Amino acid sequence: MTAVSRAAAAPRLWIVSPRFDGWFFFASVAAVVLAWLASAGLGVAGFLILATVAVVSNGPHLASTWTRVYMDRREWRTRPIHIFVIPAAIAATVFGLKLQGFEGTRILLSVLLYWATWHFLSQNWGLLRIYQKRSGEPDRSLALRLEKPVLFLSVAWCLLHRLRTGPHALFGVEVYHLRPTLLTLNGLLAVVALLGGLLIGLRLREPDPERRRSAWLRLGFIACAFIGFYVPFVLMTSVDGTTAFAAAACWHGFQYIGIVRFYHRNAWRGGVHPDARIVSWVSQPGAGRLVLYGLLLLALAGAGYLVIFTGSYFTRGSSWTIETWGAATWLSLTFSHYWLDGVIWKLRRDRQVAARLLIEPAR
Repeated sequence: MTAVSRAAAAPRLWIVSPRFDGWFFFASVAAVVLAWLASAGLGVAGFLILATVAVVSNGPHLASTWTRVYMDRREWRTRPIHIFVIPAAIAATVFGLKLQGFEGTRILLSVLLYWATWHFLSQNWGLLRIYQKRSGEPDRSLALRLEKPVLFLSVAWCLLHRLRTGPHALFGVEVYHLRPTLLTLNGLLAVVALLGGLLIGLRLREPDPERRRSAWLRLGFIACAFIGFYVPFVLMTSVDGTTAFAAAACWHGFQYIGIVRFYHRNAWRGGVHPDARIVSWVSQPGAGRLVLYGLLLLALAGAGYLVIFTGSYFTRGSSWTIETWGAATWLSLTFSHYWLDGVIWKLRRDRQVAARLLIEPAR
């Protein structure tokens, strides 16, 4: 029996544990609320919020992807084009567009807004899918099948609301956007309310107590995901779009760090592997290894800043300032991260990934 089928045969409420899930997958949404309060309530500058997010969440979450794909030689052999060639092409495209000046920057930031929204949403769907699989509830269940449209359509409403009301600027540049009509917005909200009400009604009628507990936990997760998008896209209309983006990115980063840490714990539970010596070693149990794992993420994230400072040093006196290098480097790494995540997290296509996410967590 495979690890995936064993997980399906033995339902579990949590992905990892109540404490781990509670902090990384549920309480992490508090980051968007805190950013909103700091900006709108306390008047904290958007730059300070953005810088804080870069250090505590965004940088380490990008580095988490690198530990998966660049610190395991087996990944190199399996998909070298996906891991090396396409990220290099993405970086070349980003730097090329930055050379075009304002219009190139506007294209990049427009792509960032919409791709990031999809990326953040896809991560929440992936986590919800893991909860679904671990619950043991059949895929054909009507209530379970309603969870995806409720999640996706509620987030779509948040995005459309932002596009209607603004602000439309990201990092000081207005992105390309349409302005949805009020009828479209209200119609979508009505559909979300109808599907959400039907889902809750079905859950109230669930006779099995274990399945009911799991179902209500997932409803709570969907509610957290909605808050994660509602606060920056709807409540933060009085602040700049950059601060709102940073708030959502911070929440997303904490979620991602948590699931990658869980993946590594399961992937390397057999001990240090010769094809991934560093990441498999720091992923072993123990508080000391956990601290070293965190330091590894910070060190890898710091390498990005090294590129920025080095590039700006050699182009000093030109139009390519440290801000230009910072934007081009960060966008290159971010878009590559979005691309790589679309490749490496495939529960349906990659049974090894599914097994490492669905097996019993290491104790």
